[in-house]
Amino acid sequence: MMRSLVCVLLGAVLLVVAGCNDSHPPVFAENATLDEKIEITREHVKCPGMVVGVYRNGSTLVEKAYGLADIDTGETLTLNHHFRIASMTKPVVATALLTMVDEGKLSLDDTIDAYIQGVPNGEQITLRMLVQHMSGLMNYIGVPSVKKAFAAEPQRHWSQQELLDMAYSYRGGVWQKPGHKFSYSNTNYVLLGMVMEKIEGKPLADILAARVMKPLGLKHTQYTTDIAMPKPFAQGYQYGDEDGPIYWRGKGVVPHNVTNTSPSMWHGAGAMVSTLGDVKRLFDAIIAGELLSKSSHAEQMNLIDGDYPMGIDYRYGLGLMSYEGVIGHNGTVPGYQVGASYDLERGITIIVLANTYASPRYEEPANAIFYITMKHLTGQSFAPPTWSGW
Repeated sequence: MMRSLVCVLLGAVLLVVAGCNDSHPPVFAENATLDEKIEITREHVKCPGMVVGVYRNGSTLVEKAYGLADIDTGETLTLNHHFRIASMTKPVVATALLTMVDEGKLSLDDTIDAYIQGVPNGEQITLRMLVQHMSGLMNYIGVPSVKKAFAAEPQRHWSQQELLDMAYSYRGGVWQKPGHKFSYSNTNYVLLGMVMEKIEGKPLADILAARVMKPLGLKHTQYTTDIAMPKPFAQGYQYGDEDGPIYWRGKGVVPHNVTNTSPSMWHGAGAMVSTLGDVKRLFDAIIAGELLSKSSHAEQMNLIDGDYPMGIDYRYGLGLMSYEGVIGHNGTVPGYQVGASYDLERGITIIVLANTYASPRYEEPANAIFYITMKHLTGQSFAPPTWSGW
């Protein structure tokens, strides 16, 4: 169980892929442009389509849609297409929570049992621990039976309490003691969404819209646990065999349309939809602290060591990740893999929204674009050991 759960957790690391794979890098001509490298890499990882934005010191180097939004119809992907942005939802939830801290509606030092009853170790777990993945609560997606349950009923609507119950069903819902060590858990952000709903007396969708989307002018971003997506949207694909998709791994060579997989599997941990332009506006504002007081922004950017294996420098703040000094967040749900990364020292921003979970070799497409882009711009490899040669 330890090995499988470590893989689940590592899958959340900013632009790092977990597990073993037989990945090998694409081959580029010596004088290939970044645009050419992105297209070659997209084809190499067998991603039907992706939108990519690369910016440096205020200049746009690449802002382009590649490939298809729909394999069956041949619809060409555009910059206006919507994608599920998965765990990119977490920085939005964290930022909205911090606006409530700034208004005195709650404190990061409040314990979760003050708001939600029945949480294991609830009298010891603070909201800060939840936001920073220090609660020690079991990640429900790491429970052996949960992935099978999700795959068996991909369109079922799951309630927040059902997700919590699944987390609590294994090891009593506890992975380690509260405050002991970083341990990425989607359970944390389901609980945070519930806390915010209890305080505000309204759905999380309305809270995020009022506190984040509306102030930033994000007209193409929404939080929704419904299957329906705003148009136009990129169809999401998962590789598998002739019998169907193989969820949670990049196996099989047949792409299956899994767009209608229910986002209620994630709630506050990953149920948002957005476009490239809105994602850039969103993360520019979060990284700059545009919506927060100076003290809350400083808290959000205070990154703790994630103590990851393989010599990876991985840190986590309040809803923000840092991988090898590059800050942002990524996300993966069936059919989609996305990432927003900010190298503040070099002034480089890379945003990738892709419409497949992983290649048949378990290469996550947004990660692949990050690696080849950083190497193109800096001459250095940012790839982890599992991506030998990239």
